[in-house]
Amino acid sequence: MHIYKRELVESQGTHLILPSGELGQCWRIGYPQEGRITRLIVKQLQGTSSAFAVDLFDRQVCDVGSGSSASMGDDPDDMTRAMARIIPRQTVLAGATMELREGSEDGGPWSYRNRQGTFTVPDRAVYLFISVDSNDDGMQFEAAIECEVGNES
Repeated sequence: MHIYKRELVESQGTHLILPSGELGQCWRIGYPQEGRITRLIVKQLQGTSSAFAVDLFDRQVCDVGSGSSASMGDDPDDMTRAMARIIPRQTVLAGATMELREGSEDGGPWSYRNRQGTFTVPDRAVYLFISVDSNDDGMQFEAAIECEVGNES
């Protein structure tokens, strides 16, 4: 096993932007097809501080946004999303940082396997959905995801 970490941070120009007026956005993040999530950190970087929620999925069950409104549909807790959810939905108070770590009171690690694509050409991604209570002037977030990866074929 080895550790794989992906940082989506402003200093590398990979931070996550939630345009003004949008209350949710889904990002496709290139990532190993399967592993065990050992750490996930999400923090608001810019914009008026707001409470937010974080979901991490092993397949695309939310509309991937690109500056347009992205959503989870009418029922964000339907069975399809529940089966794709890697971590329990995390709710975060305004001004706080969401941090899950293996072995903490939060539990983990959280195993996942993306079942999209084909056996020979699998989808190597996870899907991060952030929703906020309000967003009048646009927001930016940073995130870090770490996992243990076995020997992928």
